[in-house]
Amino acid sequence: MNRILVNKQVYDREITKSFVKEATKQIIKNLNLDGVEVSITLTDDETIRSINKQWRGKDKPTDVLSFPQGDTVGYRYRVLGDVIISLPYARRQAEEIGYSYKEEVVRLLTHGILHLLGYDHETSEEDAKVMFELQDKIYQNVIYELQSP
Repeated sequence: MNRILVNKQVYDREITKSFVKEATKQIIKNLNLDGVEVSITLTDDETIRSINKQWRGKDKPTDVLSFPQGDTVGYRYRVLGDVIISLPYARRQAEEIGYSYKEEVVRLLTHGILHLLGYDHETSEEDAKVMFELQDKIYQNVIYELQSP
């Protein structure tokens, strides 16, 4: 049993809390995780820009940020951490790369959750290859599962 918390700070009819919960559930399933908690925040460009500036020293909006929790003792779940996605950024980026808006949100959720698990594409070319191959595999599986009746 896993716990998925979704905090939606922006109005968006297409990306619902239930869609994000189901996509996250499928990502966690593809990673063979159980007993984990993850928090997903859906926000706007200004909020993610502020967080990016505060925590990464980059004064610009971005698509997704991840903040791993670390060890949790004496709690029912293993808390993975927080994933923050800018929905306006995701919508623009989806158009640029030719994905649907929902597909891009699934890609960003997958990317963010992999960061929570310690994957990092900025440490080396090999690490990037490992992360992006796993991300692509999970993304394809989740998109298929979400489209299945």
